[in-house]
Amino acid sequence: MRDALLGDLAELDLYGITVLNDVRLTAPVHADECIAVEPGKFKECFTRAISQVDMVWLIAPESDGTLLELSELCYEAEKIENGAVFLGSGFDTMLTGTSKTLCFEALHAANIHTLAVHAGEDLMQQSYYESLLNQNIHKWVAKPEDGAGCEGIRLFDSLLDLKNWMAQDERYLHYLAQPYQRGVAASFSMLCRNGKAWLLSCNQQHIECDDGRFNLAGVTVNGMLSYWQRFETIARKIAKMLPDALGYIGVDVIVEPETNKIYVLEINPRLTTSYVGMREALNSNPAKLILDCVLNDRFEMPNFTKNSLMQNQVEVRL
Repeated sequence: MRDALLGDLAELDLYGITVLNDVRLTAPVHADECIAVEPGKFKECFTRAISQVDMVWLIAPESDGTLLELSELCYEAEKIENGAVFLGSGFDTMLTGTSKTLCFEALHAANIHTLAVHAGEDLMQQSYYESLLNQNIHKWVAKPEDGAGCEGIRLFDSLLDLKNWMAQDERYLHYLAQPYQRGVAASFSMLCRNGKAWLLSCNQQHIECDDGRFNLAGVTVNGMLSYWQRFETIARKIAKMLPDALGYIGVDVIVEPETNKIYVLEINPRLTTSYVGMREALNSNPAKLILDCVLNDRFEMPNFTKNSLMQNQVEVRL
């Protein structure tokens, strides 16, 4: 994601680009300055760096509250005179994207189809556990409250197995339970500004499950174009639900094969894996589109027709 973004920004030839890079890793190309970060020093280096630049484009996982914490540093920097402009969403969207519980509550309140979540601590209560047993749901998944992507997600063949696993090492303090929903794993990418949404792509996710652990093996960008209109409707509902969503947003969904019902699982207020194939899929520079959306009060989306997009399905393999 970072390298794809750097390539797109470099092509624009409008900015001097500074990148923070783990000192143990090879420095990226397309960066005018690369700040080598020692282990455990990222927050210190990041705080210093944002005081020396004009804009900040943050790529970070929701895990352990990282995305939210770094975003809050950016919000504070923006308050300073001539402070760096944060190219990302507001606090409410970041918080909703970080917490699976808050995301479920917001989607439910907005009448957007989603799957119920149950706090691990509630599951440890016998009466609550028995009430879930009575729902006769055979398969369950355990998810970290603030995980990113497939990280930490486990599949269980029974609620009892899930409960026993959560009881170990007090996992119930950080995990939640959710019914397993069979279907086609998909996502869509969109731009948001002032409660409006513009769809960028409709993607099929290729998710593998090995020994109860999920892994994202790849994405077909625009592999779900037949759902464009329905995804666009959901995108508009989410933008109204999160009026401070700004710029690129990725949304994970499951399409149920028998009823064709679409369940929204997660809202990611950051670049997602699909961005890597976005340039080829759109035949346009996605970084330019995102910057225009964030910085231009009168942003208008170029007219990407569905027929032209069908010729540009892009495979991203991990």
